Amino acid sequence: MARVSAILVNYFSADLIARAVRSLRDQEVESEILVLDNSLDSHEAEHLGRVLPESVKLRVNTSNTGFGGACNQAYAEASGELILLLNPDAYLLPGALRALAQALQASERVAAVGPKTFWDAEQQFLMPPSTFPSLVDYCESCLARNSLFFSRWRSRRFRHWACRYWGCEAPLSVPALSGGHVLLKRSALEKVGGLFDERFFLYWEDSDLMQRLRAAGYDLRMVPAARAVHEYTHSPEKSRRIGEGWPIYYQKHLGAHPLVRWLDRKPEVQPKRLLPTRSALSVVRQDNGDLIMAVPSSWRGSWLLEISVNEDFVPAIGHRGKGSTVLLVEQLQARLAGQMLYLRLSAPGCSGHSQYWQSGP
Repeated sequence: MARVSAILVNYFSADLIARAVRSLRDQEVESEILVLDNSLDSHEAEHLGRVLPESVKLRVNTSNTGFGGACNQAYAEASGELILLLNPDAYLLPGALRALAQALQASERVAAVGPKTFWDAEQQFLMPPSTFPSLVDYCESCLARNSLFFSRWRSRRFRHWACRYWGCEAPLSVPALSGGHVLLKRSALEKVGGLFDERFFLYWEDSDLMQRLRAAGYDLRMVPAARAVHEYTHSPEKSRRIGEGWPIYYQKHLGAHPLVRWLDRKPEVQPKRLLPTRSALSVVRQDNGDLIMAVPSSWRGSWLLEISVNEDFVPAIGHRGKGSTVLLVEQLQARLAGQMLYLRLSAPGCSGHSQYWQSGP
């Protein structure tokens, strides 16, 4: 099996980095591990030195080069033919790296693979498939912002795709993969200009990479036999930083297209309410902050709960289960604090009737 180099970037998350590194050392496949520290803090660097094994190559930066820049630094030093990117708040479950490496090397057309990823250690809540800001996606989102019909159509279409993604049992071709947990072929990266465009300080660098790989004719796949946990959090501050990086991506990949310029000239209509006022989901908040939802009797054999900070549920975290109630613990809710929280409960098949609930920030 080809040599694997794992790259992790630290920014005041030493203990999480240590956990992610432990998950790599517990894999059946040995890997070279490189950690780049962007914290610019001597105490943090010392703490990293204490919690990381001596075999880890720790590099402490004297300036914050951003996520993309730090990854590029490590990439230049890495010796592996396969490059693993892993976020500090993510970790691989046993056997994941071998499954990813085998899937990646099974075809020359495949440039990148990612695991089936859970939001929680209990592996009940599934992270959504990565959204890809292609020309088609941008046009659809513009239409959705100005049309209630298109908004609901886009929401239903994403739910059907997510259900297929969550339920697949064999490697699945996908439009994009998250840079937080992805295994890449060095040979493919070299053909598309390297790892990351350093104009993206934080966010959008992985979308840009996926765009370049797809444009070169490569396939991207999610490998369900490989599993990981990503304790994803979202906040208004993260939304702000994502917004800061968007103009760079827009200008690089979308802004020059005539259709995009035409859509951008159209005045945006005030969006209407997407969630129906009827079909309210029965939710009780416990004293400890947990949310308990009552499931209609006809759905108790199988149901799907979706969790999102967007009213159209694009994207959404999914929880599939059975029984008369659904539990969303306060610890998971806290990862999405400071913004609206939307819940959607539906029957089997991810279609038809649904029940909704929303909470303020």
